[in-house]
Amino acid sequence: MGLFDKAKKFLGGKGMADVTITVIERQPAESATFPVTDSVLKGTMVIDVKQDCTLLATKYEVWLEAENGEQTVLDLVAHEQDPDPHTSYSDECLKMPCELKAGQQITQPWMVMDVDLPRSLAKVDISPSGAVGNANVKLKVKCIADVKGSPFDPSAEVEVTLAHGT
Repeated sequence: MGLFDKAKKFLGGKGMADVTITVIERQPAESATFPVTDSVLKGTMVIDVKQDCTLLATKYEVWLEAENGEQTVLDLVAHEQDPDPHTSYSDECLKMPCELKAGQQITQPWMVMDVDLPRSLAKVDISPSGAVGNANVKLKVKCIADVKGSPFDPSAEVEVTLAHGT
């Protein structure tokens, strides 16, 4: 275990909960596809609580990593957070901050809007159709559990395969 890993373990966060991305666009996360021209990405994350803690928010990020041989771009395409201060939640939704107990499992659906992959691809002169099946283009989705008092929040990341639009 390296020094950085020891510091993370000592300072908490990653040991408080585990995050897993289970579903992306109604598909298993490990084999999900996403149309390169779509603007809304949805999924589900699961938080397995290992220690009592306070969940302040859940965050979702969509990243594009693209290389055209001359330049590489790592671009935060879009992100969202729950609770969104402009959203009214029903009684069925998880209210945050939320006190979580060890052994508890939370399933949290999420949605990221305003995903504009063509804009990000244009930064490296790759067309949307040229991104599909291109090994130099990677779409990454990251889900984060913002845990109170933790400098290293538990998170999960998956790579999603780009597909042609419908």
